[in-house]
Amino acid sequence: MATWASCGEVQTNWRRLIWTATALIAGLWYPPPARAGFCTAHRTDRENRHDLQFFAGYSPLSPTLIGTETSRRFVLAGLSYGYRCWTWDSVSISYTAAVMPASILIQPAQHLAGVAAHSVYGFAMAPLGFTFDFGWKHRFHPYVESIDGIIASTEPIPENQPDATGLNFVLEFGAGVRWNVDTRSAVTIGYKFLHISNAGTTRFNPGVDNGVICLGYSFLR
Repeated sequence: MATWASCGEVQTNWRRLIWTATALIAGLWYPPPARAGFCTAHRTDRENRHDLQFFAGYSPLSPTLIGTETSRRFVLAGLSYGYRCWTWDSVSISYTAAVMPASILIQPAQHLAGVAAHSVYGFAMAPLGFTFDFGWKHRFHPYVESIDGIIASTEPIPENQPDATGLNFVLEFGAGVRWNVDTRSAVTIGYKFLHISNAGTTRFNPGVDNGVICLGYSFLR
């Protein structure tokens, strides 16, 4: 049975993430006119279009809605960028991308295999997502979000088994409440459902789900 991902696999995974991070950052800071044909919202003096959020969260358990692994906890911390693209009186839609440099899966002990409980460090990139803010002009309002990406980890997850992989896909659905503290800052508290798997790219693909309680702080512009 494999115990750790090979050095070559880990290095390849991190190189892929570095190139993806570079492309994402370049896209986020590309001049706004390049997005004009995609987004139809028109900024007014009272509306912010840009949302830079720092967030962190913890999942104490792993349900089996999609994945089959259990007893795995998850810790994450990162930042996201949102750009409000479409607005109506009651709802707005923002393009959202996120980087999670701390994506840690806490593995349970496997007594039969002689493996102690331990944490597996990962780095996640999620460049494709959308956030729906309902009643977005109100100081308190609900939101829902969905975002997709990839995660590279220091060993294969959710299990370190033959034909498992340290490069997986991440699917997230979330919801919560947003409080616009003032015109330049906001606080969110919400729930993120995370699914991690290799999408069947290898024969071993149990997948793992986590329900993450998150807190975020946004800088608005």
